[in-house]
Amino acid sequence: MRARPLSTEAYLRLLRVSRRQEPASMWIFGAQVLNVYTKTWQQVHVVTAGERIAYVGEKKPLVDEHTELVDASGQFLVPGYFEPHAHPFQWYNPYTLADFALQRGTTTLVSDTLMLMNLPFAQVKEIMESLTAHPVKQYFWARLDPQTGKEHPQFTREGIKRMLEHPLVVQGGELTDWTGVLTEDETLLYGLKHSRDLGKRMEGHHPGASAETLNTAGAAGITACHEGITAKDLLQRLQLGMYATLRHSSIRPDLPELVKGWLELGLPWSPRMMLTSDGSTPPMHRNGLMDYTIRVAIEAGMPPEEAYVMATLNPAVYYGLDAEIGGIAPGRIADMLILSARDEPTPVTVIANGRRAAENGKLLVPTVQPQWEKYAFPAVDVMRGRIDTGWFRLRPTDDKTPVLHMQNAVITRLELEELPVDAEGYVSVEDDPELALIASIDPVGRRRSVSLLRGYGRDLQGLASTYTASGEWVVIGRDPQAMAAAMERVRAIGGGVVLIDEGTVACECPLPLAGKFSASPMEEVIGMAEALIARLRAKGHDHLDPLYSLLFFTATHLPYARLTADGIVDVKSGRILFPSVPLD
Repeated sequence: MRARPLSTEAYLRLLRVSRRQEPASMWIFGAQVLNVYTKTWQQVHVVTAGERIAYVGEKKPLVDEHTELVDASGQFLVPGYFEPHAHPFQWYNPYTLADFALQRGTTTLVSDTLMLMNLPFAQVKEIMESLTAHPVKQYFWARLDPQTGKEHPQFTREGIKRMLEHPLVVQGGELTDWTGVLTEDETLLYGLKHSRDLGKRMEGHHPGASAETLNTAGAAGITACHEGITAKDLLQRLQLGMYATLRHSSIRPDLPELVKGWLELGLPWSPRMMLTSDGSTPPMHRNGLMDYTIRVAIEAGMPPEEAYVMATLNPAVYYGLDAEIGGIAPGRIADMLILSARDEPTPVTVIANGRRAAENGKLLVPTVQPQWEKYAFPAVDVMRGRIDTGWFRLRPTDDKTPVLHMQNAVITRLELEELPVDAEGYVSVEDDPELALIASIDPVGRRRSVSLLRGYGRDLQGLASTYTASGEWVVIGRDPQAMAAAMERVRAIGGGVVLIDEGTVACECPLPLAGKFSASPMEEVIGMAEALIARLRAKGHDHLDPLYSLLFFTATHLPYARLTADGIVDVKSGRILFPSVPLD
């Protein structure tokens, strides 16, 4: 499969430049060049013909007045970075993420499509194909389940088949509905098998899995897993024939411990290891994308050569793209990065498709501008009338109140507690500043699921968010009027997150695209997210990523209890513990 088309004319020119019969497009000289195939540095000439590398070696090329000469003396040349596991809808979007990736030296992305699944397939296809015009090479994966526990028109046998068979889709997954595998759900198993029948990869999602579970996953078709949280987890995956992806994300910043743990095992680094930033929320991208992930690996003790290989060649081999990308070698696309030092992964210069694409973090080439108005995302606000403060009150059942305890940023455990009530019989949180009410509002079915919540902060008056995994709205707070005001303000801005404090809007983050992401450039989105998180930290939120918490309060692929349109559900059994109630 070609990552970029190659015409007969360009192919002949590539051959002739390699033989010094025609002048080079670009000649890079003086650099120490990383050979990812041998993990050694060489001082060689790198010569391009159009978008591709024509020659790597000791001989100087034929040049003319059109040849771009790049003197990289004292610098280091590595392949463009490859992110094998991107989630391009964490407030940013696939276009703005690609722009940011290019600025920081990531020239290939393999991305999730989950947040596009509310669009007609023709529009999903159009978005994926429009991104082929971007200098960053973009591929995608096909989800097999909606991650909400609800039926979805795209997640049928035909819908999954259609996505998997698109040429830009290189894998299925990530597989989050493990219960569906164990119960032999026909649609899910069809997706697993069809992905492998097509010769495509299948990404797993198996945090804390036993060897027995991983064996079953392998038998089902899983070829890689990014959920190893210890070095022994990595080893177990490798021993069972999977690729093991070492992750450093805003929700699981595991990479330092994984590297140190692997060094303690005394084992060689495997060619079946990859690195990923795994869809971090915007603030972590203040540090970069794959360049930051590589930096963390190096600082933890991984040899630079191994880190670069895990972020270039290894994912290219995994996806069957190594004849096109992943290395600096003849015939490959000329995606290369000039570094100031061997252990400084943030590039000075980014060369993509044979052109200088970015310099010192600034783009030099045009990218792709999306036309969001063309796409039929569901309306964010389908509510009728004003928000009722009564939605944000809760009476105990048999003197017991459900309380969701945040074990970490994304794991919630339900406990039944005896709590004080006010004069009207509603649960009172007045004497416990760490308690808040949390409501999941289904604007379509007009139902609400309500619980108490411990762990999101102290004295939180009102926060409303359309940024959720399920499409319901999540509202958190201690003051029903502030909660209603936050929800009304979210409606006014067309979706997003709003925090009310001391009776006023303390922070608002518009996410007008499906209520989940923004069309603004990455720098603006980072600043917006940082402002909200700073406010939440000041309110005592001490978990790793409060944005991921908002996203996953309604996601049914995580333990132990979740808010859904049907009520509070026990994830393991699928049983509704506390049914939802009508809004009216």
